[in-house]
Amino acid sequence: MTTLIDAPEYTANEIYQIQQTDAVEGAAVGASHGGIGVSNQPHQQLANRTAFLKQRQDANIASLGVLQAFMAGFTGSLQTNGYLEIPVLDAQRGQLAAIVQWGFVSLPGVGISDDTEYPVNWPIRFPNAILIPPLAANLYQKTSGLNLVVSPVSYSTTGGIFVYDIPGGAAPGPWKEITNGFSWIAIGF
Repeated sequence: MTTLIDAPEYTANEIYQIQQTDAVEGAAVGASHGGIGVSNQPHQQLANRTAFLKQRQDANIASLGVLQAFMAGFTGSLQTNGYLEIPVLDAQRGQLAAIVQWGFVSLPGVGISDDTEYPVNWPIRFPNAILIPPLAANLYQKTSGLNLVVSPVSYSTTGGIFVYDIPGGAAPGPWKEITNGFSWIAIGF
């Protein structure tokens, strides 16, 4: 018994319909439709189309595995003090993870009368380094007119020290600068 040999190719809208007047004709030397015969032509076209779709499906499955492996490189914790690791193929360092970390130091209604330092531990350790100095922003509640800012004093791969800075030293007047805390962000790898 001979079989049709499929070839992965897609022919759109070209599956031959056997006509009522077509003679039954199988494969033979000199047969119509490239030597496979009119009766085998639609079967050959459908076999080719099936092989084509199977080839595409196999390629998609292989690509899906690569995509799943890439997605597994994204990890994180979307909390108030959290982080996100993003897989990166660095041109000089090779494969690594860029890490963005953030947090909030809650100080509800705390009065700041002079420069005050607050230590912060990052949610996870940066394996290599921090790329730029961490950034911080004050969430103030009340001010006596001075600009209460938060800045990093020092930082490492495990944490940093931030200072509430009151320009010119101590806050004047009967009350202190009042804060609700500060938020921070650090980027590294």
